[in-house]
Amino acid sequence: MPDAKTRVIFMDGDWDIGRRDELELLLKPVYDSPGSLILDMHAVSYADSTILAALIVLRNRRRSKGLPLPNLVIGSRQVRRLLSIAGLGEAFPVFESLDAANDSLTP
Repeated sequence: MPDAKTRVIFMDGDWDIGRRDELELLLKPVYDSPGSLILDMHAVSYADSTILAALIVLRNRRRSKGLPLPNLVIGSRQVRRLLSIAGLGEAFPVFESLDAANDSLTP
């Protein structure tokens, strides 16, 4: 399981423009928060460019503060494909399980 310094945000369902405000409220608190971050999107069944934009903002904010990039846990083939097409598949550490994402944080 993640240690006390690791924040985990669980996401599920469909993420599109209709949930943009909810997504911003979910991610805004971790833009500048210290420590490791895991976005567990294993239960996300659909995502569109709304989530891509939010991930880019999150990545840029954390990088500008010298904070570690979030590990992404992605189970959906559609979401993996979306990240790949957008060129973000290599911009984030991507894992198939929460355990694998957490294990990568352990020195």
